[in-house]
Amino acid sequence: MAPRRIAPSAGRCIALWCAALGVAAGAPVAPAPAGGEHCLLAHRSHGTLHGRGDALQAAAPETCSATAACPPCGQEGSCMLWGDPHVYVFDGKAHLRVLEEGDFWIVRSDCVHIQGRYANGPAGSPAVIQAIAIDGVFLQGHTLVVEARSGQVTWDGAPVLGAFPSSFAVDGLIEARYDGSGEHVDPGLKGLALRSVEALLPLGVSLTANRWPDHVDV
Repeated sequence: MAPRRIAPSAGRCIALWCAALGVAAGAPVAPAPAGGEHCLLAHRSHGTLHGRGDALQAAAPETCSATAACPPCGQEGSCMLWGDPHVYVFDGKAHLRVLEEGDFWIVRSDCVHIQGRYANGPAGSPAVIQAIAIDGVFLQGHTLVVEARSGQVTWDGAPVLGAFPSSFAVDGLIEARYDGSGEHVDPGLKGLALRSVEALLPLGVSLTANRWPDHVDV
């Protein structure tokens, strides 16, 4: 399904990854052409967030292998999602759209899959992110899932970063920490104590996930 249209608002970017993932960081994010793999917030069936992701066609090892050198990047692409919900996309323009419940693609390239699970927030508020999942060829088939504090952080379904603070690493794939450092993604929550997962991944991908009791800002 093609990406949903989103109307402008205001915001600031946190999560970064390379333009070499197949999307020009300086160009607007738009529906992928026929056969393309990248889309923004395209709806997918519910219930698959914790899996290993869809089957991928074999990609060139020099492009997607976690052990190969990072492809050259002209610029970094940036994306941020917070609140109920606000979306700041790769073209540097802020967007806002109230989304329905379900799982949505945030990034889908030949190398990288990032999904968000949206559900109604507390007290009947509009949809918020309850979990974020990252997998794809660049993680060699592994899956990182970060849920709200009411849930867990998992690597291939096994709990990690259970203590606060704590750290977790797999050589060549992920270096992650869970502590009170980092930045608030939602500027409206800056006065609150922060519990955030910071993860460094292959191909220049990095993730900041602020974990709140009932939602995640990334």
